[in-house]
Order: sequence, then C-alpha cells, then structure tokens
Amino acid sequence: MDFAKLEALRLLSRKLLADHESSLNYYAFEGGGFGHVNNTKCSVSSTATCVLSLTARSIWGNSEETKAKTKKLIEHMLSKRNSARLPLDNPFTTAWVLEAVTALEKYAKPLSEADELLIAKKVRVLQKRLKSGGVSMKPYPPSGYLTQLVLRALQNRNELPDKLKDKVRAWAWADLSKQLTLIQADSKSRDAFALAYSLIVATMVTPRKSISPEQSSIQHTAVQVFFDCQLPDGTWSLSRPLFHYPAFGNAYCYEYELLTELLQQDDLKDLLIEQLPKISDAVDAAIRTAYKLTTKVQVWASGHHPQLAEPESWSTASVYHFFYRLDRLLAEAVRRELFRQLELPAPTIGQQLADKEDFAPKMLDSLVTVHGNPLSLKEFLWANFVDPIRRKAPGIADGVPFDSGTPRSAIFFGPPGTSKTTLAEDIATFLGWPLLSIDPSMLLRTGMDGIQVEANSIFRMLEQTEQVVVLLDEFDELVRDRSDAEQPSRLLTTSMLPKLAQIHKAGTLVFIIATNNVSRFDLAIRRRGRFDRLIQVMPPTVGAKLTKNNWGENKNVDIAKTLSSLGISITDRVEKCLDALTFGECGSFASDLAKATDRDRALSLLEDAYKSCTLQLRAGTKETTSKENTNVETWEDRCKVEAKLTN
Repeated sequence: MDFAKLEALRLLSRKLLADHESSLNYYAFEGGGFGHVNNTKCSVSSTATCVLSLTARSIWGNSEETKAKTKKLIEHMLSKRNSARLPLDNPFTTAWVLEAVTALEKYAKPLSEADELLIAKKVRVLQKRLKSGGVSMKPYPPSGYLTQLVLRALQNRNELPDKLKDKVRAWAWADLSKQLTLIQADSKSRDAFALAYSLIVATMVTPRKSISPEQSSIQHTAVQVFFDCQLPDGTWSLSRPLFHYPAFGNAYCYEYELLTELLQQDDLKDLLIEQLPKISDAVDAAIRTAYKLTTKVQVWASGHHPQLAEPESWSTASVYHFFYRLDRLLAEAVRRELFRQLELPAPTIGQQLADKEDFAPKMLDSLVTVHGNPLSLKEFLWANFVDPIRRKAPGIADGVPFDSGTPRSAIFFGPPGTSKTTLAEDIATFLGWPLLSIDPSMLLRTGMDGIQVEANSIFRMLEQTEQVVVLLDEFDELVRDRSDAEQPSRLLTTSMLPKLAQIHKAGTLVFIIATNNVSRFDLAIRRRGRFDRLIQVMPPTVGAKLTKNNWGENKNVDIAKTLSSLGISITDRVEKCLDALTFGECGSFASDLAKATDRDRALSLLEDAYKSCTLQLRAGTKETTSKENTNVETWEDRCKVEAKLTN
C-alpha cells in the first residue's frame, strides 16, 4: 500500500475507534461486567473479551471508586469455575477469567490473599492443560484456538515453565504443518482458522532468533495461505467446531477475534504488512455488517448462533480490538513508507535505555544559560526534555500520544560545530527510536518548482508517523522571517507553520530543528505549540575537555597532562582559549599539541587555535546605535545575545 491508502485506512480505523467505549457500554451490566447481549446478566467470557478490548487501549478508569468496583469485578470473575453450562474448570472459561483478571489488576485496589490463592489455582489448572501440548475440550480434538487462549493467559502472568513451552512448541509446529497440508490438499477438514491459530501459537513459543530457515518459510507460507482462503466479501468460511455449548450449540472461531491475535504478533509484522490489501477487505466487511444503533453506538454479531438475533458484546469487542491492532500495524507501515519515500534504510525500533547515566554517555558537557544562571547542558536537557519524553515514550507504541505537558519538540541553536546533530542522535539512541534526518536536499529532489509539493508530502506523512526522532538540519533559509525572506523561503515558512502545529498536536514523535541562526527564524516558528524548548548548544566546557584523555587523530592525547608536562598552568588566558574551542577544533589542537616540543610553541598553537576558532569568526553584521555604520559581529557576540532565548 502506498501512503495515501495507508493514511485513508488509518483515518477510517481511528474514526471507528472513537465509538469503542460507548459501544461496549451498551452492554455494560449495572453490577459490573458485560452481558452477552444487551440487558442480560454478566457473562464471564463476554466480560473478559470486553475488558481486554478496552484495557488494550488504556480505556479504564483510575478513580478510587472505579478501583473499588474493578476489585469487585475481579472477585466475581475469580469465583467462576465455569460458564454457559460448560464443565467445571474448563480451559475456555478459566483462561478468559485469568486473562481478564491480569488486565484489570493494575486498575483495581490490592487483591486479598484469598484472591491470590484463587489466581494460583487457575494458573495450575491451565498449566495442567498444556502438558500434552495442544489444549482440547473433549470429545473435540486439540485446537490452536484453545491452546493459544491458554498460552497467552499464562504468558501474561509469566507462568509458562520452559517444559510446558517445549511441549506446546512441538505440538504447534506439527499441527501447523498438518493444517497446511489439509488446505493444500483441499481436504474436507481444511480450516483456515485452525491454520492461523497454530501459526500464532508456534510464533509465540519460538523466539525469532531460534526460528530455522525452514520454519520461517512455513510461517511465510501459512500467512499467505490463510489470506488466500479469504472469501471475496472479505470474510472466511466458518471454522470447524471448537467445543459444544449445552445451551447454545457449537462454538466457532470469529474472524476479528483471530485477526486481533494475528496482528499483535510482532514476529509476523513484516508478513502482515504485505497483506494489508487483504486486511483492508476485512475492514470493508466489518463496516458492511455493523449495526448502527445510535450515532455513537456501533455493534456486531458473530453470526454463529442464528437463534440469537441480536449483536453480541464479545463480537463487538473483538471488532474494536481488531481495529486497534490494525492501527498499530498501520503505524509501523506508515513509518516504513516514510523512510522508503525518502530513500532511506528501513527503520527499526530498539530497546529504550533505562537510566540517566545511559543518556549521551560520550557527550562532553557545556553550559547553558537559563534565566541568567549557567547550568549544565546535559542536566538541563535531561530534566527538561529527555526524561519527560522517556517516561511517556513507551505509551506511543500502544497508541497513547504524549500528553500536552510533555515537551517533544525543540530547537537546538548555537554556533557551527557544537554537536547539535549528535545530540539529536543521542536522544534517538536513548529512546530506541530511529533518527530521521531531513535536510533541504530532500525537498529539492524535483527542483525548486517542486519544493512545495515535496514539503507538503513529507510533513503530511510526519503527521501520521510514530516513534521517530525527526531532525530538520540546515533548514535555516527555509524558515526565515517572512518579512525579509525570499519568495521560496517565505512560501515554505507559511506552509510549514500549520503542519508543525499538527505534528506537535499529534504527539507521537520527537521533533528537533538544529540551526546556527535562530535569530533569523520566523517568530511564529519559535512559538510554543510548535516547539516546546529552545536550547543553546555551546562548545564543551574547559573542565570537560581536560577530563577527556583521548584527544587527537590517534585518540592518545591527554591535553591536561601534555600542557602540564610542558610547564603550562591553566591560567585565565589558557582557560579562555580552551573554552572557546568546539569539539572538532579541540581535537585538531590536541593533534598539533602532541608535536609541540616546548612551552612557547604549545602556547602559540593554543593562541592560533583560539584566534581561528568558530566563536572568533564573523557571524554577520550588527547595527550600531547610530544605525549608519556596521561593525563585525563574531559568533561569540551573537551567542551572548542569544543565550537568553533558552527555555
């Protein structure tokens, strides 16, 4: 799918998800939980399905009153050993109860010791069911559906011993091969749902690093075959019965319940993105079969039991859960498409680093002036930018954007050579997010005439992109003050302003501009709501430079020791000269210093390095008080004036 189709599908999913909570509340039971259909008592499996659908999106209250009600709901669920007249301690009911309780615990008041004992008992019941690998409800044979249900309930509680995992793994790969054979042989026993659930189970219990080439090929084939079984209307033929409800009849698999589980398998993400056109057909089928009861209530029927004419809560919850998982998959697809269109390698999401010490470990600190006070740049960055992002960043993967109080955009400004780009890289590394560096050449791929179209395309994609640190580098001329900018820059600045505001409002990525000329920026660009922080980045401090002991081309020069060996003390003048050097300039000086044979030569080299350093170079012109003449403005002069911009 190209970006336009991905965007349209994602916007559709989000529009439907807007009715998620209100639609499930249609089935809410006054005493807690959810009925199977409207105005019926609390159903165990239906309640569990609704709970998992809502908590997956963090839609569950945290008030003290809600916590108390949630605890009562947990206690009610734990008291149930069966449902719908099924046998006591059957794997279907037990797994649903345990999974729902696991999802609700963080929203409830602390459980009692008696509750914990009931949980432990249900864990043992499910563990026993896995001793043969596949899970069944006699007289029906083991099924991938029940096995996966039990497996995920135990995995979510970290209660799956390796011995049981090994048994499940052996059963799942064998059953997956069997189901593939039945479909390819066009057997009467063919069942696309059984194939897909066995694939899910095999994937869940086999780490990616342990997948053999043959197993990887089987996974690829299984995904393709499953979607090849999709009917022209976007649905699949009814599965074989899983077990029997004494009061309702046979139980079957439901497309959207299956697709929900399939779409959250990270190890199948690459294969599923390839199938987005087919998944889109399933979206069309869901929209076509919805019951629109009110403007905010949209529900679905499974169609499994014709005697039940009403739409059901569990099938409705499954559809909404599917749309949520689809949105998560589409977020990944959009990110990849953005990088592809910019002709960059495919992005990968890594592990977020944990501690403050992990942030920019090789960074040489500098000073930043805030309200007239000199502060550590690294400390200021951590406290006012990186740490707030760190605390909220894991939620982005779950579809929870940054809240309004979390800073997620910044302008790094200062003289050339102060490692502003490296700082953006350090932030991306810390978060485990890919860095997307965009420079003006990407807007000029089709020439000056196409610059506006390219800018619109890139910024439109950024509005839909998540978990990326975006760096706009060398964009000074394209965001200049509109009062004195040339026509292309003026047009681009004007068009970028609302897009920057939209990206900021979406709150799903970190956005940084690195510039040497912040004073030329259009004031509207620097306004809050587009950029949360303006941070001046200056050369490293003298202390940081002298602490580092591996300067120079060969990484073997200790400046402090070398100066001392030549009889040079750190006087005010020496400190001033060293302080002005950027990281690169200090490295060049260290290489020259290593060749110095006496004190005078070393001091001469330092003076030369200082006089030619960036801070002493001309940065532009400034008007005198008479406004008739101009005098030279150095970077040092400009930086002193701009220091007050940091916030």
